[in-house]
Formats: sequence, C-alpha cells, structure tokens
Amino acid sequence: MASMLLQSCGRRACRLPRALRRPPQPDDSIVEKSLKSLKDKNKKLEEGGPVYSPTEVEVVKKSLGQRIVDELKHYYHGFRLLWIDTKIAARMLWRILHGNTLSRRERRQFLRICADLFRLVPFLVFLVVPFMEFLLPVALKLFPNMLPSTFETKSKKEERLKKELRVKLELAKFLQDTIEEMALKNKAAKGNVTKDFSTFFQKIRETGERPSNEEILRFSKLFEDELTLDNLTRPQLVALCKLLELQSIGTNNFLRFQLTMRLRSIKADDKMIAEEGVDTLTVKELQAACRARGMRALGVTEERLKEQLKQWLDLHLNQEIPTSLLILSRAMYLPDTLSPADQLKTTLQTLPDSAAKEAQVKVAEVEGEKIDNKVRLEATLQEEEAIRKENEEKKLSEAAEKAKETLEAAAMKAVEATDLEATVLQAKKSQVAMDTEPELARAGAAVHPEALIDTAPVLEGIKGEEITKEEIDVLSDACTKLQEQKKSLTKEKEELEELKDDIQEYNEDLQEIKELSKTGEEEAVEESKASKRLTKRVNRMIGQIDKIIVELETSQKTADEKLDGEDTPAGKNLISIAELINAMKQIQKIPEEKLTRIAEALDENKDGQIDIDNVVKVVELIDKEDIDIGTSQVAEIMSLLQKEEKLEEKEKAKEKHDKEAAEAKN
Repeated sequence: MASMLLQSCGRRACRLPRALRRPPQPDDSIVEKSLKSLKDKNKKLEEGGPVYSPTEVEVVKKSLGQRIVDELKHYYHGFRLLWIDTKIAARMLWRILHGNTLSRRERRQFLRICADLFRLVPFLVFLVVPFMEFLLPVALKLFPNMLPSTFETKSKKEERLKKELRVKLELAKFLQDTIEEMALKNKAAKGNVTKDFSTFFQKIRETGERPSNEEILRFSKLFEDELTLDNLTRPQLVALCKLLELQSIGTNNFLRFQLTMRLRSIKADDKMIAEEGVDTLTVKELQAACRARGMRALGVTEERLKEQLKQWLDLHLNQEIPTSLLILSRAMYLPDTLSPADQLKTTLQTLPDSAAKEAQVKVAEVEGEKIDNKVRLEATLQEEEAIRKENEEKKLSEAAEKAKETLEAAAMKAVEATDLEATVLQAKKSQVAMDTEPELARAGAAVHPEALIDTAPVLEGIKGEEITKEEIDVLSDACTKLQEQKKSLTKEKEELEELKDDIQEYNEDLQEIKELSKTGEEEAVEESKASKRLTKRVNRMIGQIDKIIVELETSQKTADEKLDGEDTPAGKNLISIAELINAMKQIQKIPEEKLTRIAEALDENKDGQIDIDNVVKVVELIDKEDIDIGTSQVAEIMSLLQKEEKLEEKEKAKEKHDKEAAEAKN
C-alpha cells in the first residue's frame, strides 16, 4: 500500500536515483536468480557434471483429521501474517508521510511486506494502487514534508508537475521492485528444497556429516553479502574490519557500511583483473590484491600468489560464491590444506541462525516452491527484531553524542570562567612583576641550571574532516537547488529509461525461464496474478510519466525563449566547486574550509567540475545508512561509483554485441 511513497516521500528520498536504490552491483532479483539457477543446471547437464537437485518427497496420504488440522494451521498463520504485515506497512507509511526516511533495512522489509500483501490478497492491486494514484495530490497538500522545501519554483503549475513526476516515478520504480520480489510458481517442482536446506545445515552444524561439494557450493550462493553482513555479530564485524584494514570502532551500521563499500570495490577489481588476466600483474600488484582480500601476501612465492588469486576469482566470478563468505573464511585463518569446499563449510558453521532462516526462504523462492506462511511469518518477525535493535543502537549512539556535546559545552564554560579570573589576577600582578622581574631573574640564574623549554606549536589536528548527517542533508538540498536552477530533467529521463530497461529485462528473463522449464507443451513456471496486475499498472504509469516530462519540457522551453538565455547543454549536469560551495552556504552556515574539503572530495578527477547526479548517488548511499563519514571515505565512494559505472557500460556493450551476434546466426 505505501509502496508508492517509500523512497519518493522521505525528506531526501524523493530525489533518489535508481542506481543507488538498487546499486550498480546489486543482489539479483528472484527472477534473475531463478534464471541463473536453471541455466546453471542445464549447462552442467550438457557437460555431464554433477547437478544438485532437491530430493523428491514421497507423498504420504494423510487422514481426514490431519488434513483439517493442517488447513486450519495454514489459515491461522496466513491471517496472522496478513495482520502483522498490515500493521508494519501502516507504521512505515505513517513515518514516510511525516517526512522520515526509512533505513536500508527498513526499506527492504517494507518491500517484502508489500510483496507478501499482494501475494496473500491479489485483489489489493485493484484497490490500493489506483487509490494511491488518486490520492497523490491530496497527500502532497496534507503532508508537505513528503517532499523537500527545495521543490519551489516560480510557476505553481511547474512545481506541482515536478512533485507529481517525482512521486509517480518513485511509485512506479517501487512497484517494479515489488514485482521482482514476488517469487514465481513452479508447478513441476516435486522436491522439498526447504527441507533439504534444513538437512544440509543440520549436517554441518550438528551431525558432523560432510555434505557433498555440490550442496556446499549450491547453498553457499544464498548467503549474499547483504544477508551475511546484516546477520553477523559485532565481534565478527570487527574481525572483518581488522582483516581488511578498516576502522574497527563505530556503530554496527558504520562497520557494515565500510565492509559493504570494500566488498563492492573488491568485486569491481575482480572483474577488471579477470579481464586483464592474473599473469599481467606484477609481484607488488599481486601482493596488494591478495592482501586486500585477506590472503597471505608476504613470505610466499609469486606462483603461490597467482594460484591463490586465481582460486579466489574462480570461486567469486565463476562459482558465484559471495565475497563476504570468502573474506570470512580468510578471517578464520583456516589451514591452506583445506579444500575450498571445506573452507566454505567451516565458514557456514559460524553464521548465526538468523542468516540460515533467511537463506531458507530465499532458496524456496529461487526454486519456485511454495513457502509455508509460518516460515514467512518467522522471517518477518526476525527482521522486525533486528530493525528494533538497530533503532535502539541508533538512539543510544545519539544520546551518547548529546551527552558528549553537553560535557564539552560545560567544559568550555568552565575554561572561559577560569580564563576570566586568571586575566583579572594577571592584571593585578603585572605591575608588581615588572618591578621585581630583574631581581628574580638574577636569583633564578644563580639557583637553577639551564632548562630546556618546548617551544614547538601545539597542533590541534585537522578539524572538520568528518561529515555529519546534517551536512549531508545540506549537500542533498544544495544539489536539488542547483538542478532546479539548471532546469534539467536529465536525471528523471535517465531513471525512466532505466525503469523501462528493468521491465524489458524482467519480461525477457521470465520468458526465458518459461522456455527452459517447459515440460512438453505445458509451461511449468507461471507468474502470480498480483504480479500480472501490477505489471499492467506500472506500464500505465510509465505512459503518464512520459506525458508529464513532455509537458514540463514544453513549459521550460517556452520560459527559456522568453528570457533569451543560453541553454544548458543537453545531458550535462556539471557544476563547478564554487557553485556547490555557494549553494551550501545559502542553506546553512558551515566553515569555508570544511565546505572546500567536502567539495574537493566529490571532485574525483580534480578538474574543478562535479557531476550533480554522481553527488546525489553518494548522498543517498550515505544517507540510507544514517551514519557520519569522513571526506576521504566520500572520495573513495565517488571513485568506486565511477569504476562500477564503467564496468556496467562494458557489460552492457558486451551483452548487446552477443545478442546481435546470436541474432545474426539465426
């Protein structure tokens, strides 16, 4: 229900770019995972290799009484899940309408809940989505905090259209995310993959029985970076930070954010190394690469360095084992004699039960099997508990910061009072000191030997390196103002094109899954009713968004012709460092030196020009974690995003080339 407003309605969320709500190197959607799983099985079958498949469950006929009890339990858990989902969705919607921004974890929970609600009651699509669209103008009037104050233009009509465009665009994107979150139904699935997963975990944790390599590799893929990091304990997070030479002091959120950024950087580097070849690296580069991945880098031969790096690349890129699991296995300092499968098995044993429960739901979704309402309910309640603990930690952190500020303020007042008293006393003594100084100097020289005096200046350190949450808000608002001044709809157009690409890719994946899983003439995989209905709604909304963009462009063109001003080059959102600093100054008073350091950190090429869209991406990435961060880390994030963007462009070009080559053959 509240799907529409999730990222669009928060204080800054209305400006969120698609690439950051779903990062350039994200976890795949359920449909993409299902397609990969099918392709992997077919490839292994063709090659004659071992393939994991769920064990077939022999259907045992239950008594009438048992069937009635099972049915009652199913509906009990179903209605309880519906009630809890509705409560959580209503609470989150209320927060959104009042200008609060959801954290990354809360947004993920909200997405799942919306998918659950539409799955449990498909008819909601006909009621909720049109109702949301109809109430958008009313909601914008009743809850002005939904959009930032920077959405102010000279023309009231233009302002209304821009607000409507942002909200509709975010609603359409969120609904598409909800569609992709819904699992497909596989009518041909005869196994019980959920039971297999439970048995697998029982083997590695309790019985001591060794699962097969195929099972280990198969189930390890489920523990994606986000899932693993979100469920790790604090000691494990600290150990990983120390291994990767990251700051190990801070809140759990801050540690996870650091690790997430480093894992994304490693993933991008892995792709570049695989493209260039391990053999092209020098010894120093090999040592740096191994060290960055938590592997031994000193005291080993060049051949050994190459061998362990090649093994890492094979597990990460070919076997698709998540980076977090590979790093965690290195943090445990396991013997080199252990095989990769045994290292992964030992690593999985250390993961908390919460991670295993979440992975259990994922494996059933990927296989297209029906998930029991009780299992979904447990996963939802588990995530709610994690969100509650996260919010408690945030409150404690804020309280500690306030207490620190209070103590510092009290100390400053005490120092000022002492300084005042000392000044008065010094004034009284000055005259006496001037009269007696020559005599005291002579007496001191006679009694005391020559003493060494430290005349070095006291260094106060570089202040202002840390960027606070408030300064991130200011930076976000400054970007919006600059975009408004340029009258550019480039970002909205790019987001709309990305949304259209997502829909096209989803439809192609869905069609491919249906073809691969066909049994004779009958299609084994089918889309849910709610998914089909939502798809129609999203397509209709895209048509409405296109019309709004055309209307805005027409009005802007007319205004520009009247002013006879110079047009901004199409597709360019570049601003100078001075422009960004001036815009931030107008919003809030921040020291000039700090503003300069923030702006310079965002200028990755050091050419004095900054791309506004890239700045918005960085702001959103930092903001959704609700953390304070240093300017050096901001510069690293900018560099990472540009690296990922280049890799994404290469991958798209390669996919396009392969597609054209395949069409030419046919």
